Amino acid sequence: MKKSIKYAGIAAATLLAVAPVAAPVVSSASETTVQAADASYTNNTDANAWLGQFADKTFATGADIPTTSLTTGNNLSLSAAKFAGDPLIASSKVSNPVESNSFAGATDTKITSVQAYAIDENGNVASNAMSTSDINTRLSNQLGGGVQIQFGYSYKTSSDAAAVTGTKTINFKYAKAAATTSVTKAAATYTTPISVEAGSKAANTQLQSSLNLSLKDQNAKELVGNTDEVASVTPAANYFKTLKGAENSTNTTSDAVLTDGLFKANTTYYQRVTLTSTKSSALDNYLTEQESNADGSYTINGVSYANTNNGYIAAGDTNNGASVTFVREINVGSTEAAGWTTSDIDGVVTTKSDNSFYTLKNDDNVTVSNRGLGANTAWLTDKVRTNANGDKQYRVATGEWIDANNVTYAKKGENTGLQNIKTVSGVATLTKSKGYVMTLFGDNGEARNLSLASPSAWRVDRTATDANGNTYYRVATNQWLQAGEGVSYK
Repeated sequence: MKKSIKYAGIAAATLLAVAPVAAPVVSSASETTVQAADASYTNNTDANAWLGQFADKTFATGADIPTTSLTTGNNLSLSAAKFAGDPLIASSKVSNPVESNSFAGATDTKITSVQAYAIDENGNVASNAMSTSDINTRLSNQLGGGVQIQFGYSYKTSSDAAAVTGTKTINFKYAKAAATTSVTKAAATYTTPISVEAGSKAANTQLQSSLNLSLKDQNAKELVGNTDEVASVTPAANYFKTLKGAENSTNTTSDAVLTDGLFKANTTYYQRVTLTSTKSSALDNYLTEQESNADGSYTINGVSYANTNNGYIAAGDTNNGASVTFVREINVGSTEAAGWTTSDIDGVVTTKSDNSFYTLKNDDNVTVSNRGLGANTAWLTDKVRTNANGDKQYRVATGEWIDANNVTYAKKGENTGLQNIKTVSGVATLTKSKGYVMTLFGDNGEARNLSLASPSAWRVDRTATDANGNTYYRVATNQWLQAGEGVSYK
């Protein structure tokens, strides 16, 4: 008689600790067994061997630098295996590392803190800690001299032994490419128009984080963020009611005056955004030439500078390089649409598959420019909000919401758990391109705050199904990968 076995377990349901799209990545999912109830301990030799597998890392010029998904902060309780499996941390492992199963598997072993600090061009380490997104931005754009990650650890060698504690640092740097000697092309891209809520703060659009301005050279190298080429990018603090007024920066009677610092309903504003090149840089020389004799090699959102009155160039002066000024349109919605009614919920939203990723909105309903949720990924949600227009959004991170039309919602606890569990021996391969992550599920069938990065392959020791007939592959204890698009199993 075929038995239907419910595989019970409790999934960690902590909400929203990790930035979307860059969810925590489990990178060591070899076949595992359930941890025994009694605590296990390590020894100093094994602990030192585990710690010794990490060394400073210098990425080669043009290398594809992995991103990290680790939450930075103090008072963490992070497993050694999860820390070592993070893509960025894993990249620092020495050749043929001596890894200790004793240390990584000890129940008393914890990574107690993870802190990151910027390294400047001279090798000096900043005093202020960085966030996860700051780490990835700095490394992916090769800003400054790199990033230093410092982690704390604590372990015991026996039940009555005092805990051994300490810290270790890993410096992530990159081989600097030769300084740019010339810029022969430039492609500027930025978002316009953007939509904001009635009554939202104008100051929000005066922050660099409200922009997604990019300026790439003939080699598709990003110049924004490279202080050798771009000195600053500044959104203006004043707004205009006409495009012409913004282009000319003239104070006409039609200019917008925000006496209360808030955007007015059903209104369109125009804002200047100025990029200033570093004096005497390759970009400065290029822009100066384009300002006097545009040759069509400079484009703005795909349109040649010679054919647009936006993204226009102004020559520099004694102290400043040439500048480029863009004008973006800001559309303000109705008063009715701005009134959100928010309710508490406890559920999971899963993104649809029509697009490769889905954009997010902040608390003011402004599009978040540098983050999104990948297709077919599940996210815990604790709040839902609607407005008078019938718009509906789910909160998936602090201050970040996704449109209900882009997801499906399920109440937590509706899934009765995984069943029909069978022992197998196979491999699940994630086949999507780099940048995609696939959510992991717990024994109870609920999405966990963990995911696997694609492309990658994982050993499978169990298969199961849920109440809806979906198939799952177990890649680690209490960690299951759902079958579907982007997952191949043999």
